[in-house]
Amino acid sequence: MMVPLDEYPHAAPDDSLREAARMLVQAQIAVGKGRQSMPRVVLVFENSKLVGAVRRRDILKGLEIDLLEELDELADVPIRSEVDPNLAEVLSPDKQEHWQARFDRPIREVMRDIEGRVDAGDSLTKVIYELVGDDTHMAVVVEDDHAVGVVRTVDVLRHVYHAMSVLAP
Repeated sequence: MMVPLDEYPHAAPDDSLREAARMLVQAQIAVGKGRQSMPRVVLVFENSKLVGAVRRRDILKGLEIDLLEELDELADVPIRSEVDPNLAEVLSPDKQEHWQARFDRPIREVMRDIEGRVDAGDSLTKVIYELVGDDTHMAVVVEDDHAVGVVRTVDVLRHVYHAMSVLAP
């Protein structure tokens, strides 16, 4: 049920939001039944120690986008589902430098601690308790005082569901 740390993209606290976004967009992580998905987080390491994570929404928050004001002006423009290669045209030219500077901010400005921590030998009940108690989707798995992986709510729920299905009459 544990996902090894090396399956997630890794960054340093001084790497840019641009670099974190690139890592997420290019990475794929197993989500079950042979399916792959973009990871939710980039794990942040300093001196070989896991010090936090930056989520997709942390990157977006870090941009401090006031795009919503501009989108109000474009309310009648239909939104296309494919990626628009001319997205930069949506943003006013005088703000391009602002956006570039925001994208180059260091991860450390938006990264967060990974709240949950469980020992490699902890029971499923303890893992659930930590995830629910910390109101998080992920907890770090620690063995001999070293982070060795993460456990995610998606995997725990899948495990609980299958266990309960076996027990069902």
